[in-house]
Amino acid sequence: MDKISAGEEVGGAGGAYSYNALKRLDQIWSSISESQVDSKVPEVVTRVEGLLADSDIGSGSEIFDVIVCGGRLGIFVATALSSKGLRVGIIERNIIKRREQEWNISRKELMDIVEIGILSEADLEQIISSDFNPNRCGFEDKGEIWVENILNLGVSPAKLVENMKEHFVSSGGAIFEGKSLSSIYVYDDLAVLKLSDGDSLSCQLAVDAMGNFSPIVRQPFPDSIYKLVTTLLSLCKIRSARKPDGMCLVVGACAHGFEKNTTSDIIFSSSSVKRAGNSGVQLFWEAFPAGSGHNDRTTYMFTYVDPKFGGPKLEQLLEVFWDLMPAYQVNGVLGVLHI
Repeated sequence: MDKISAGEEVGGAGGAYSYNALKRLDQIWSSISESQVDSKVPEVVTRVEGLLADSDIGSGSEIFDVIVCGGRLGIFVATALSSKGLRVGIIERNIIKRREQEWNISRKELMDIVEIGILSEADLEQIISSDFNPNRCGFEDKGEIWVENILNLGVSPAKLVENMKEHFVSSGGAIFEGKSLSSIYVYDDLAVLKLSDGDSLSCQLAVDAMGNFSPIVRQPFPDSIYKLVTTLLSLCKIRSARKPDGMCLVVGACAHGFEKNTTSDIIFSSSSVKRAGNSGVQLFWEAFPAGSGHNDRTTYMFTYVDPKFGGPKLEQLLEVFWDLMPAYQVNGVLGVLHI
């Protein structure tokens, strides 16, 4: 890990790759596992009776139809809405960009984005970095199933998100980068979003695309707020500041030296329960050819666990990953592993 660059990291799902980032993730994971209810969760969304015009809170310089909070994935829904003629804004606490490592998807799923009208077929050819078939599913001593055209394309998230960003801006969308959401005041006619720098934005609809650590998702809402009849708040009531019922922990790496590298593993279990720290875990694998080179391959190892005290840490899972990956890949007749 000491040899891995500790430079700028994208963040978000799969975007953290330094040892310090791994430690931070383990701290977050431990806090989730060891807590029952977070009593210190700040109130982010507040219901205010009456019209915004009758209040002493400013509406901001412009009223949007929709504001999307979180731009790294929210850029897709924001671009789709903006392309329909709505005035849309995006709030992103960092910069809207994605990691270099590929997303895996099928061509059929990509064509859904084309049909929506926010991506052209010409754009597809520029963002697809790898294309492979067939794809394996298998479990220890239970046989294998080979399928076609499932997660068989590697797509560059960096190129895709940059493409979406250009489409969004050209359609009239507004991006507010380097700004975090502080609070939302929901009036009878509008919602006012207060930002970390003191600015305010108003909109007809606010969309939460901030992911698992969204402050909105963490907030327990009183029943009175549910009269707003929004799907977002209904989902928040399910969570109500409680820790999740289960978690999927994932570690992985990209390696080179695979001479036979034209197939993928969608899900594969090659062993019975293994020890990770003080816990027994059932491990599953995914492996895909990488767009960085013909002999490059991205491999993930994941498991499902209960969030409880003493569970496996990500660093412990990574140690198991290093121990098991060479045998898993060689047994799959995928070539010689050179990390």
